[in-house]
Amino acid sequence: MADRWQDMNEGEIEETLTEQFGGLWRSWNSDKAPFRRSVAQFTEGKDGRLVMTGLLVLDDAITTDRLKSVPVRALENSWSLTRNADAREDIRALPKLIREGRTPEEFARLVAEHYKAWAAIVAHPVAAMAADAGVKSPTVHGWVREARLRGFLPPASRGKAG
Repeated sequence: MADRWQDMNEGEIEETLTEQFGGLWRSWNSDKAPFRRSVAQFTEGKDGRLVMTGLLVLDDAITTDRLKSVPVRALENSWSLTRNADAREDIRALPKLIREGRTPEEFARLVAEHYKAWAAIVAHPVAAMAADAGVKSPTVHGWVREARLRGFLPPASRGKAG
């Protein structure tokens, strides 16, 4: 059975998995991928964003460390962004997340706008904001905390979103 998968191209694998298991199956091709070939399944969560619900890995050796290195959050964000191109354009239309030239109040309001826009399309808006702004996630967490303290965002909920 494994030979069957090895002989298929990515498109054939995606099509076969979609037919057999449903959902949206997409190949993961990257120099940073821990496996030679892998395909992830995504389904729409309760909030309308894509969540990873399956993973097919084809390689010589599948180790615990290699499995732990699969960036589930980044893959979910990436496919959610691909699926929601219009929302991504709305984010691009917002002013850049730069503190310079803005009062603390103005910057907190801008952070809230970005957060709400990203939260509508990805499960982890802070990570997406950090990548987009070219800063580290702890920096964006601080910005979001300030926006919450100023009342531009609702209080954070505890625990993982389901």
